[in-house]
Amino acid sequence: MTLSISHIMRQLVRATAAAALLTTTSAMAADLPVKAAPAPVEIPLWTAFYIGVHGGWGQARSRLEDPSFVAFGRNPIFVESNGSLAGVQLGADWQFGNIVVGGEIDASRSWIKGSLTDPAAFVQPIFAGISAEYKTLATGTGRVGYAYGNLLGYAKGGFAWANIDYRTGISTQFPTLLDHQRTGVTAGAGLEYLVMRNLSVRAEYDYIYFGATAIGAGCRNMPCNLDHDLHLVKLGLNWRFTGDYLTARY
Repeated sequence: MTLSISHIMRQLVRATAAAALLTTTSAMAADLPVKAAPAPVEIPLWTAFYIGVHGGWGQARSRLEDPSFVAFGRNPIFVESNGSLAGVQLGADWQFGNIVVGGEIDASRSWIKGSLTDPAAFVQPIFAGISAEYKTLATGTGRVGYAYGNLLGYAKGGFAWANIDYRTGISTQFPTLLDHQRTGVTAGAGLEYLVMRNLSVRAEYDYIYFGATAIGAGCRNMPCNLDHDLHLVKLGLNWRFTGDYLTARY
């Protein structure tokens, strides 16, 4: 009986010690700091290469001035034009925080055209009507904007080129066509919105100016000076190749 009691006592001591050890270990573990989950990694939402299409409407004005003041009934004279346009664009954006910078080239087929046939505007019969048709437009621009989530507001500026079908004497039997290709400057602003991961839509306004150049349009004694300006409103659609969500998924 004595041995049995001793054996039982030893077992109780061992069990009590094991329980105390487990309690102490659990308490120490509870005091250890819990490792925080890694913070989500922000991926720039607007960083992407893109290609897209656009369409819109434009108004233009050609200003023709005779330095000798003898060719026109009023000086200068203006040819007002308007019409539609459609084309493609290619570009890239890089996002730094909320700031987005990028570059873009675009090309448009244009149906912006108009004419001036008022007889009071012309003194020399060789003119007897002038027309202007902006057949092709192209721009190369840089842009900078501010992004608020899926919405981007931006401004842009750069260089422009146009192929303009410019004619004089359109009311006569022998109209004159001038090969008129111009380079100039452009500036604009717009809003772009990401409707899904890789697809965005935008609305944009552009101003283009082609400064005065001398042309042999029949002015007496010296060439005429001709310049053009355009106001364009465009709606566009871009497919973005490297866009991603703002926050990475795990």
